[in-house]
Amino acid sequence: MAPRRTQRSIPCVLMRAGTSKGLFMHRATLPGSQFDWSRAIVAAMGSCYGDPKQIDGLGGGSSVTSKVAVIGPSAHLGIDVDYTFIQVAVGEERIDLSGNCGNMVSGVGPFALQEGLVSAEPGAKIVDVRILNTNTNRVIVETIEVDETGAVVEDGACHIPGVAAPGAPIRVAFVEPQGSMTGKMFPTDRVSEEIEVSTVEGLEGFTAEVTIVDCANPFVLIDSRSLPTAAAEDGNEIQRQVVEAIRCEAAVRMGLASTVAEAGKTSGTPKAAILAKSAHPSRSDIRVTAYSMGKLHPSLQLTGGVCLAAAACVENTIPHRLKVASCSGGLVTPPLDASELNTGGTPKCTETVRLEHSRGVMEMDVARTMTKNGIKIERVTGIRTARRLFEGNVLFYT
Repeated sequence: MAPRRTQRSIPCVLMRAGTSKGLFMHRATLPGSQFDWSRAIVAAMGSCYGDPKQIDGLGGGSSVTSKVAVIGPSAHLGIDVDYTFIQVAVGEERIDLSGNCGNMVSGVGPFALQEGLVSAEPGAKIVDVRILNTNTNRVIVETIEVDETGAVVEDGACHIPGVAAPGAPIRVAFVEPQGSMTGKMFPTDRVSEEIEVSTVEGLEGFTAEVTIVDCANPFVLIDSRSLPTAAAEDGNEIQRQVVEAIRCEAAVRMGLASTVAEAGKTSGTPKAAILAKSAHPSRSDIRVTAYSMGKLHPSLQLTGGVCLAAAACVENTIPHRLKVASCSGGLVTPPLDASELNTGGTPKCTETVRLEHSRGVMEMDVARTMTKNGIKIERVTGIRTARRLFEGNVLFYT
């Protein structure tokens, strides 16, 4: 007879953050070492025994509803809270801490205010919450509306693609997002390159053209024009296998894995997206088909928006070429040359990049700095909404 398991309990809040949904927990409620988090998190979300539906937990059976944010006071000067993102695998007993989630981070500022980790100044109408993402060691600044009592305003008229209900806008600014895991915006020192694909069963070998970028999260951006016809249908099995093969090779080139086989074990990083010329240039600049954890993403990751928008402002990248091809008049502001990316200076110009996905259009504002030593991406900003759904204790067995 198997020994009885032990029931455990952790205080948490369930939030819809951007186009994701997940658990928000205080750092103090988890074991001291991150190495000891996995068992509890997997059980709480329902991924025990490899259940793809997560019926015995709070996960929703998809990558966008199987997420956890761990938040605590920060010891870093000028930072309000530290935030660690956890992607919980669906159908597997494992967690992934290798990257950030921009949608989940949109709930971190409201959570910090609601839980007393940050307070609004008397009479303030908005609050800036400075967040350090510990996965990428990058700062995100969120601007949040509060009422006369200092409480977070959740309701509003702002609509974001991928969420039917409106909410109050949350301005999410990724500060100096380049090189989040590799130290470089272009880890291979190239703005575009070719990847040979010959491992997809039933498909002849071909060469895919990609841009490999690390900005808020590592991404491989794939030019749809270089893919075979069999991989043209969004979400079909051949496309999925093609994207995964390209993603794994990109991981090796970025230095995130030593072999393709090793890269296949970490499906969350790098992420991948297929890019195409916009079919509606009056409303969007680039068409995006994103993948998450080996499956078609229902919309577009916010960090994907950061990556894409920043890369679209750099000459000769795939998103830049597609953006120019979509716009009859070309770019409103001149593109940056990759060799000029550097540090220091004051923002000189901001460009809005419009990214169309299956649920709508995501607009990202890219602030750029020009100095005598070069140019860099200062910050990339997008609008999200978030809402507290449930508060209490999650019960699970270990």
